[in-house]
Amino acid sequence: MKLLIQDTENIVYEGEVERITSYNEMGRFDVYPMHANFISIITRQVDLYLNRQKIKEIKVEQAVMKVKKDEVRIFLGIEMLLMDASEPIINQQVIKKK
Repeated sequence: MKLLIQDTENIVYEGEVERITSYNEMGRFDVYPMHANFISIITRQVDLYLNRQKIKEIKVEQAVMKVKKDEVRIFLGIEMLLMDASEPIINQQVIKKK
């Protein structure tokens, strides 16, 4: 599978993997080739495997994983984006249609 892991500024990992292990609200899960397409918020860590060996472990607080057609993209740093979105909006006007 093709994998791209990026944060808000850099590419953290790009390459081929045979399996990805991570965690979401349902618990631990694995992504193998031909996995169903899905999007999930992941936590804890991401483990990358190639030739049946763990080649990299990346700790994550919160990230988004998107799986589609044997391509996986993981977006790190979403906790920063969520914190920015939770700030109150000042001077917002609501215009009602008549």
